[in-house]
Amino acid sequence: MIYSTESAQDQSMRRAELAQSLQGRGHQLGLAELIAVLAQNGSFTKYMASTSGMMFPVAQLIPVLVNGQLQSRVDGGQAVQATSASMARAFRDIWDYVRHASKAVYPVAEPASEHRFSDQRIMRAGGVPVTPDGVFYYPMYLGSEFHSVHALLEAQLEPSLDATSPDVLGKMADLATSVWEAQPTRLFVPFLYLHGPMVSLVLFARGGYYCTTIGRLFHTSLDPSTDDISDVGDTLRYLWFLMTLPSDRFGHIVDVSVPATGLIFTKFHGATTVAASRDSGSKLGFQQRIPLPVSLLDFQSYLFKTQYHGQPAMLKLVWSPTYRLPEAAVYDWLLSNGCSAVPKVFESSIIANDVFGYRLEYLLIEDCGVPLLEYFKTEYGNVSDNSRRDADAEGVFKQLASCLAIAHSAGVVHCDISAEHIAVRNGHAFIFDWTRAQLATAKVPAPLAKGLREKCSLSASDLQPLRWPRDDPVVQTAIYASIRSLWHDGSKSLVDGFESIFYVILHALYHSNHTPVGTPSAFKVLDQSTMAVVKTGCLSDPDLYLNYFGIADIGDGLKTFLDKVRRFLFSADGIFVGGKLVDSGFERSERPELAKIFLFEKAFAAAYPEDVKPACEVSVDSGAVRPASFSFASCAHLFPPTTKTSATSVPATAPAASDTTTSVAPTPAAPVTTTTSALPVPVTATAASAASATASAPAVTAPAPAASTATTTALTSAAPTPAATVPATSAPIVPAASAAPVAPTTKATSSAVPSATALATSAGTDPKLNMRRIARAARDVVKASKTTTTVAAAPVPTSAGAPATSTPTTPTVPPPVTSAASTLAPAAPAPIATTVPSSSTQAIKPPTTV
Repeated sequence: MIYSTESAQDQSMRRAELAQSLQGRGHQLGLAELIAVLAQNGSFTKYMASTSGMMFPVAQLIPVLVNGQLQSRVDGGQAVQATSASMARAFRDIWDYVRHASKAVYPVAEPASEHRFSDQRIMRAGGVPVTPDGVFYYPMYLGSEFHSVHALLEAQLEPSLDATSPDVLGKMADLATSVWEAQPTRLFVPFLYLHGPMVSLVLFARGGYYCTTIGRLFHTSLDPSTDDISDVGDTLRYLWFLMTLPSDRFGHIVDVSVPATGLIFTKFHGATTVAASRDSGSKLGFQQRIPLPVSLLDFQSYLFKTQYHGQPAMLKLVWSPTYRLPEAAVYDWLLSNGCSAVPKVFESSIIANDVFGYRLEYLLIEDCGVPLLEYFKTEYGNVSDNSRRDADAEGVFKQLASCLAIAHSAGVVHCDISAEHIAVRNGHAFIFDWTRAQLATAKVPAPLAKGLREKCSLSASDLQPLRWPRDDPVVQTAIYASIRSLWHDGSKSLVDGFESIFYVILHALYHSNHTPVGTPSAFKVLDQSTMAVVKTGCLSDPDLYLNYFGIADIGDGLKTFLDKVRRFLFSADGIFVGGKLVDSGFERSERPELAKIFLFEKAFAAAYPEDVKPACEVSVDSGAVRPASFSFASCAHLFPPTTKTSATSVPATAPAASDTTTSVAPTPAAPVTTTTSALPVPVTATAASAASATASAPAVTAPAPAASTATTTALTSAAPTPAATVPATSAPIVPAASAAPVAPTTKATSSAVPSATALATSAGTDPKLNMRRIARAARDVVKASKTTTTVAAAPVPTSAGAPATSTPTTPTVPPPVTSAASTLAPAAPAPIATTVPSSSTQAIKPPTTV
């Protein structure tokens, strides 16, 4: 996509990212395989048999490309420097020769649909003029938008596809994305690629790009032989056949050579055919397109407002991998399980069953209302009293969370909660995009399998691969992704969904601000690791976290509600555990009683049944795990240098009651006698005060738990004097047989860590001034979580009179972790079928990977 406000540097960076995303996703197709993919075997065979020699006279006029020069074979043989522009002009002349070639004796060579070609057509994308090297376009369209594009031309001097630079591939991918955005009925975006004297056809599909070498287009000798001329003539015949195919047989599900106002779907014997409608009163008309992000690869959805039997409805076109659940089946399954935040489905069917490993389906669903962010902005942006907004935000949160809880109990995980997939109508919230939904269990439930067979015509063999493979990457709107999802690339549990809803509601509240200024710290779009760091720091402070999400004006009732949700998500036993979420082995403590705050009764019973121990971390993991350590080198440039504040200038802040921060001491290897205070022990205290706190405490004997391989320290408020850390659940360990209490000696490997509250206090509460401090606090959380604090107790006499010594706990070094790059490599696609029936819904198998 090309944005109106972007600079040339932004465009270059975007194209580099697109080229990177295509690495390993290029495939080679032979010409016969391409014809089979297009289901044109019969037509092509007849065409080739009837047009032998048709292009021989034209081939004698083709220019010569030699020594970096293009030399014409007409008009006196003028030579020009070979550049992208001169090669595109030469192709324009060649195409004119081909169009005007005598075809009177070749009736099958008459084009079914002829498109115009121009090497000077200026397109517009996002308000920015773009000039491709060449464009095949539909002349019936007004203007120069990408709606009119049939195919594109790219010309380079590289002699082979292997020498194609990332810049060229990124440019082609960028233009293809603009076509995908403008044309929802696309099956693939074709490019004619001139590379040296050769010409190839490159198809950009949802699963990658597919290259077919057509043949030699330019002569390479000033005196070409008869065989050379014949070879170029064959190339021209291939091009004429391919580039004059009608749009519904070359890149589209319908004929779009004339602008369409809607689609007509017809079901016959279980098969669905689709046609373009030119009638403004079409029942599935394109009345209003709902903007959704458009990507080059993988999943994609297009959404339109329309009418169904006189009532508002939404038409949805969905691309998803063939091994994933069809979205219509997900809706039916969730509705049958009582999920009220899912729209009803009026009609649905699969249009294209297998296009390079992807499925295209359409759904006609009930109208879901206004997108969430737009709803909060228009409803509450100019309202001085926020009480109704606060009540609405709390109600929407409960509806969305309850929907995810019921879906999870039915074995379905959403995997992609974001504000773009949520709408509100008359106070009722809907999650209208379940494209990335997956099964949380390996076995497909019987009722769901039955629905797939009856409504989607999927056999038992089709159901087998519906389980999400471990190497399938997850791409979620990053600002709504949970910390674990950002860091571990694929952790998707019920609690991860709750966390995403938490961010969605906070973003909606930010959009309802009367005068929002800038982008809040927590919503800045950064790389995934950095966003995980920043979110951890922003959430670490129970008093200021809303400021970091850009929310300043909020009622006490909603503030209390959000605080409780935050405590459910990021606290365990009163301790902030955000820094531990980067550890793949860490599991959140189970506290279903807090979930009652934001779940309806039915949803709570489904998520946490009384007779089964609840499991809020039933995670579906893609298998890609990042090393459990943060890297700040990549994000240091994001935080401007600030004045360094001494420890004595930072006022000590008492920890909030909801988020007590402590250091955990390692436990001895053998049972010892401990003394526990009947009174609360201060979080940070001097050694003398700790000893006095235990002087009058009764002695009890308790067995020590199993030794932990790592102990975690959360954010601790800064204190002006050195402090001794104490266990979170007990007073300092003292010998039971001692005549007088002995103060423990503490050997700590890290000092007290200042909290985000203390860091922010030194420079004010403006979130934009505290980005460096937030990152520092998050860094300290993770650093402290990897630190082992050793507490040495005084010798305890044994039965033999010999003193017993405590052995410090040694942290266990984790094994090396496989990098994400190695685990996300795409699997080799299956061999392509040699023949494909003519039906538009037949499988198009991916070829062998290049």
